[in-house]
Amino acid sequence: MILCDTDRKILHRLQSNLPLVSRPFLELSKELNIDEDTIIERIKFMIEKGYVRRLAPIINTQAMGREATLAAVKVPEDRIDEVSAIINSYSGVSHNYLRKGKNCNIPYNMWFTMSAKDDEELHSRLKEIEDRTGLTVRSLPTTKKFKIGVRFKIY
Repeated sequence: MILCDTDRKILHRLQSNLPLVSRPFLELSKELNIDEDTIIERIKFMIEKGYVRRLAPIINTQAMGREATLAAVKVPEDRIDEVSAIINSYSGVSHNYLRKGKNCNIPYNMWFTMSAKDDEELHSRLKEIEDRTGLTVRSLPTTKKFKIGVRFKIY
């Protein structure tokens, strides 16, 4: 991956909180001394090239009074697309991915996070996914959160 100095400056800054204003990239342009349009163009370029997957907020569901869980499912290889489409059809799903663990004692290969307005709705949606797929969904709710701050040095 070859990035210019401007891209590196932008990526470094994007790892911190974006200003909660109507034009956050204008605020960044003042801070970084880079034109707002240039920042937006460079971000679009980095997304198109796959250097950046997406820009999105990280929402604290519990602070908003919502419930959330990490869930796991053992999905047969020939049903991956079908089951992921079902799971992804729920608005509360923020992540859904395959993970092939090295530990043979963990049979789950599809993992997703789901949030809902309350515990009842959350469990109802998980049960609905089980009914629609015929597969068992294992809910793994957070018992204690260990938050870390990660900032990558962009070369």
